[in-house]
Amino acid sequence: MPSLESLEQEYKNKKLKILLINARETKDRVDSFIKSNSYTFTVLLDSKGTVSEKYVVLAHPTAFLIDKQGQAVFRTIGYHDWNTEKVHELFDEVIRE
Repeated sequence: MPSLESLEQEYKNKKLKILLINARETKDRVDSFIKSNSYTFTVLLDSKGTVSEKYVVLAHPTAFLIDKQGQAVFRTIGYHDWNTEKVHELFDEVIRE
């Protein structure tokens, strides 16, 4: 999560938005977690599993990079360090398109 926050800060003015979608916890629990860690990214709740179903999420966490046309151009499952050169290159490529 800290590396996602770092990306949020770095890319917030570069037309890239980081959204987290939580499919398990209550709004109060999510809000408390975000506030206690001073995260600034947006967390959406998928209480009915609609988004998870649409994107065929079979495990948590699953991450997607979605381009301007709404197409998933990257997908990964599991925890990752998002503050790597490879991730920055991928984000920069999607922003340029």
